[in-house]
Amino acid sequence: MKVAVYTIALNEAANAERWADSAVDADYRIVADTGSTDDTVERLTAAGVTVHRIAVRPWRFDDARNAAMALIPPDVDVCCTMDMDRFLEPGWRPKLEAAWTPDTTALYCQTVYRPSVDDPTPLRSWPAKNFHHRWGYRFRRPVHEALVFTGETEVTANGSDIVMFEVQDLGKPTRSSYLPLMEVAHKEDPDDAQICFWLGRDLMWANQQERAVLLLERYLELPTSKWAEERSEAMRYIARMRPEQKLSWLDKARMEAPHRREIWLDLAEEFHGKADWLNLFWASTNGIEKTYRTGSYLDDANCWGFRLYDLGAIAAWRLNVMDRAVEWGQTALNLDPENKRLQNNLQHFCQLTNIVRGGATE
Repeated sequence: MKVAVYTIALNEAANAERWADSAVDADYRIVADTGSTDDTVERLTAAGVTVHRIAVRPWRFDDARNAAMALIPPDVDVCCTMDMDRFLEPGWRPKLEAAWTPDTTALYCQTVYRPSVDDPTPLRSWPAKNFHHRWGYRFRRPVHEALVFTGETEVTANGSDIVMFEVQDLGKPTRSSYLPLMEVAHKEDPDDAQICFWLGRDLMWANQQERAVLLLERYLELPTSKWAEERSEAMRYIARMRPEQKLSWLDKARMEAPHRREIWLDLAEEFHGKADWLNLFWASTNGIEKTYRTGSYLDDANCWGFRLYDLGAIAAWRLNVMDRAVEWGQTALNLDPENKRLQNNLQHFCQLTNIVRGGATE
C-alpha cells in the first residue's frame, strides 16, 4: 500500500512542521501552496514535504483541493486529506493498513477538536471521511467543500481508532471569504440543504436577519434536511431572530431534538425572563436529566456549564422545592466556584432548608 497525505496551504507557517511530522509515515506528503507570503513553503520543504505553488482564480476551495489531488502520483493507493491545522495521532499508518480492504474506497477516522495544541481536552469529536482511494473522488462546493464519490459503488470502512486532531485558527483572514462563497454555492445548488443551513447561519451572524430567516425556513422545508440536531439548531436561530415567535420555535426545536441541552437552556432563559417558575423548573429538569452531548460540531460547551443548574435552583427555590434548590445550587457552584452570586444563593437555600426542616420537626 502506498499512502499520500495532501492538502492546500496559505500562510500556515505556525502549523507546517506539526502537520509534516504527524504525516511522516506516509509515502508522499504533498502540499499545494496557494500563495503564501510567510515561510510556509520553506518550512514544509525543509521537513521533506513536496510543495507545489498553484494559483486559483477566482478562488474556490473545491478547485484548489482538486488541483492538489491531481498532483498526487498515480501509484498511490490511499489518499489522506488533512488540513494544515490538523495533525494525526502517532501510529495511524498500521491502523490504516489493518482497516483498509481491497474493496474499500473510503475510510472514516475520528476527528477530535482541541482548544490548543498543548491542551488535550477534547471539545468535540466526529467521524470524517479523510481517507479515500486515489481514483473516483472529487471535492464539490466552492466552500465547506465535500469529498464526493464519482464511481459506481462507494465502499466505506470505519477507522475510528485513527485519530486526527484539529486546533482551528478562527482568526485566519481567509474566513472572511466564506459568506460570498456560500452565496455562490447556494446559487449553484439551491437544494443543497447543508449549504442552505450554513448560509442562513452566516447571514444571521452578519445581521442580515430577514434573508437568514428565509433561508433557514427553506432549509427546514427541503426533503434532504433530515438531521435532527441541525434542524433543531436552525429553529433555535429563527427563535433568536423572531423574538415574538421565540417560544413557538423553541418548542419545535425541543420536539425535534429533545436530547440537546442547548434547547432546554434557551427555554429556561426565556421562562426565567418571564418569571414563569413552573415552566422554568420543567425546562431545567428536562435539560439536566435527559440530555447528552451529541459530539457534533453543533454542541455548545457553554450549555454544559453552571447556568442551567443555576436557573433550576432558582425555580426550585421559588416553588419551595428546597432540597432540589440546594442540590442544583451546589452543582452550579461546583462548576463556577468563584461566582459570588452562586455562593450567596446556595447559602440562602441551605438556610431556608434548615428552617423548613426545623419547622417540620417542631
